[in-house]
Amino acid sequence: MDEQPEVRASDGDREFAAQRLRLAVEDGSLDFTEFDDRVGLAFQAVTRRELDHLTADLPPTAPQTGTPAPLPAAVPRWLKVGWAVWGAAVAIGVVSWVVASIQAACPLEFWPKDLLGPGLVLLIVTVVAARRRQPPNQ
Repeated sequence: MDEQPEVRASDGDREFAAQRLRLAVEDGSLDFTEFDDRVGLAFQAVTRRELDHLTADLPPTAPQTGTPAPLPAAVPRWLKVGWAVWGAAVAIGVVSWVVASIQAACPLEFWPKDLLGPGLVLLIVTVVAARRRQPPNQ
């Protein structure tokens, strides 16, 4: 037996074939009726050979042209440090409030709420900095 068994198709293989068929409809290589028939067969295909048969007569797909979308700018380091310091201050404040309330045997006034003001300022600065990093069309 020198023939290898056919490789079974995965869901990803079927989706790739369906995408290839969609591109063929977009460029006019297939009409909608034939596309509908082939996509149905693609999702029923059991082997990769069946999928290859469905796309064998299609022209090769052209590589995407144009400039790639710009990557989002990284969050500035000073902003990361600001959030880390604020988060640490809140954590220390809450833990010390819990310890003080336990020692007093009754809940004390929740004084870590005073850290909400600086957190709000930091949030506003973060939003303004993020808007300045975005390209104008977004």
